Amino acid sequence: MKIDKSAAIPLYSQVESKLEEHIVSGIWDVGHQLPTETELASLLDVSNITIKRAIMNLVDKGLLVRQRGRGTFVTGEQKEKNIHKSEFIRVDEQVSNSHDLLCNEYHKKNPSIAKRLEKTVDTEFVYLERVGYEDGEKVSLEYTYIPQNIWPAEERIEDENVFIYDVLKTICGITLKRSKNYFSGAVANEKEVELLGVRQNTPLFVWERITFSDTDDAVEYSKFVMKQDKDKYYLELNLT
Repeated sequence: MKIDKSAAIPLYSQVESKLEEHIVSGIWDVGHQLPTETELASLLDVSNITIKRAIMNLVDKGLLVRQRGRGTFVTGEQKEKNIHKSEFIRVDEQVSNSHDLLCNEYHKKNPSIAKRLEKTVDTEFVYLERVGYEDGEKVSLEYTYIPQNIWPAEERIEDENVFIYDVLKTICGITLKRSKNYFSGAVANEKEVELLGVRQNTPLFVWERITFSDTDDAVEYSKFVMKQDKDKYYLELNLT
C-alpha cells in the first residue's frame, strides 16, 4: 500500500481507499484483525490521526468493527434489514426459519437468568439451544429460557423449528404484552467458531430479549448471537 502525499486527495481518504480495497478484494476477509493504528501509520508513513480517521470512516460504512482492548476487525459488506421484519421478534408475520436443536432441557436452573427475569434464584426453566438458519446458511445461536411454572407438565417440544412466541401463546396459553430488547457486540469464541463456521474473533451481533405477559410477568428470556457479515439491522421510526 502506497500513499501519494503530493496528490490533492486528503491522506485519510487515500488510506481509507487502500484499506477498503483490501477488504472488498478479499485480501482481508471477514474476521481478519487489522494491524494496529501505529503499525499502519508506520507502514503508510502517515500520522496515527490519519489512520484513525480512515478506520472510523470504514467503521461507519460497516466494513470494520472496533473491539475495546482487542483491536479492529473486518466485518465485510452488509445488507440492511429492518429489525421489525426479523424472525426474532415476529408476532404475526409468517417467515421462513429453520433450526438445528442442540439442547432441550426441562427443570433447568440458572440463577443469572432468574435474576434478569426478577425470579427467585431456584426458579426452574424450560431451556432450548438452537442453531438458526437463513436461506440454508447458519446465521445464529439461540438460547431460550421459559419459566417451568407456566409450562404444561405433559408438553414436550417436538418441532425444532417452532417459533418461541407461538410456543408461549399456544402451549403455555400466555397473552403477550411487550418485550425489552438489548443489543451489544461480541467476538466469536470457540463454541461459536465451531457452530457458526466463523473465524476466531469474528465480530458478532448479540440480541437479548425479555418478553412479558399481559400481567407484566416475565415469561421468556432469549439470547441470539448472530453473524453480522451480511446483515446490518436498523430500526425505522414513523414520526408522523
